[in-house]
Amino acid sequence: MGYTKVVSRVDEAVAKIGETGYDRLHESLQVARNETLKTLSGNRSGRTYKVPGTDRTYTASSPGEPPAQRLGPLRQSVKTEIDKRFGYMFGKVGTMLAYGRHLEFGTSKMRPRPWLRPSLEKADPEIRKIMYRPWL
Repeated sequence: MGYTKVVSRVDEAVAKIGETGYDRLHESLQVARNETLKTLSGNRSGRTYKVPGTDRTYTASSPGEPPAQRLGPLRQSVKTEIDKRFGYMFGKVGTMLAYGRHLEFGTSKMRPRPWLRPSLEKADPEIRKIMYRPWL
């Protein structure tokens, strides 16, 4: 009588899915970051001001438009991060600069200049394509 040996590869499959998930999340975050950088570039339709300490001018954003790039620290501060906790992976895109939040949501003295949420909405179809590709 012959015997058949059964070998479980569940651990390998789970590890591969985890690696693929990490790679997909990283790729998706780059898509979101790149879209955010595009959103923070370009012309705006608000008032024109002189850049302090220079002879250059820039055009500010109007309420509802993404913020204008005067010197560029917001755009330069946009980072991504993957946080692994409790068996889950979370992707983050954004800035640690406090005024990034003020621009996004507005303040009592300034109407919002949304830049992050519109960027993520634009990136969503590409992110979905990345995440819905076959996993194995």
